Formats: sequence, structure tokens, C-alpha cells
Amino acid sequence: MNRIARLATIRGALTVSLCALASGLAMAGDGKWVQDAKTCTPPEYPRDSLSKGEQGTTGLRILVGVDGKAIDSEIESSSHSRKLDSAAQRALMECSFKPQPADSKPAQQWVKTEFVWKLN
Repeated sequence: MNRIARLATIRGALTVSLCALASGLAMAGDGKWVQDAKTCTPPEYPRDSLSKGEQGTTGLRILVGVDGKAIDSEIESSSHSRKLDSAAQRALMECSFKPQPADSKPAQQWVKTEFVWKLN
């Protein structure tokens, strides 16, 4: 095989390898994480907030790792009560997340969720 043919063969093999690598990475990042409601314990209403009649909605962004566990979180929208926001953040960080669709392997990603604080 002459030098030009050998270079063309190497270039073709390299292109096929890079395409396979790119599609493998795309498949590894397919899907998304959704909160697994069975693993979430609702936050306890802070006593002080109960006595003050505080209500509202705490919006959170939770960073979910490739194992479906929460790594970090940020309050995206406040209930206007620091105690309610902190209680929601602590409780929702304990939740697990499952891949959607079930057979996918989502990458680490931020998931938005919220908790509504309402007195009956």
C-alpha cells in the first residue's frame, strides 16, 4: 500500500472513531433527571413561620449528579420567608432523582423544582 493510500485509510479510521466517540457521548448525556417523589419527605413547617402565618412558594434549582443524587442547590425564587426557603432547600436536597426516559443515562444537570407552603 502506498503512502497516500495509507494516509487515506488512517484518516478514514480516525473519522469513524471520532464519530463513534461523539455518538457515545451524546447517548451518555441523553435524558433528564426528574424528582422521585417516593424518596422525598416534605419539609416540616418551621414553627416560627406557622405562628406568623407565613405562606409562599420556594423555587429551587438542584444540581443532580450522574448517580441521581443532589449535589448542590440554589434558591431561584423566594417564598419571602428565609425560614421557609431554608426548610424547603434542606428537604429537597435529600430527594433522589430518576432518569427520564427510564433507560437513559443523564449527565449532571440542574433541575428546577418548587415547594408550595400553604396553611389550611
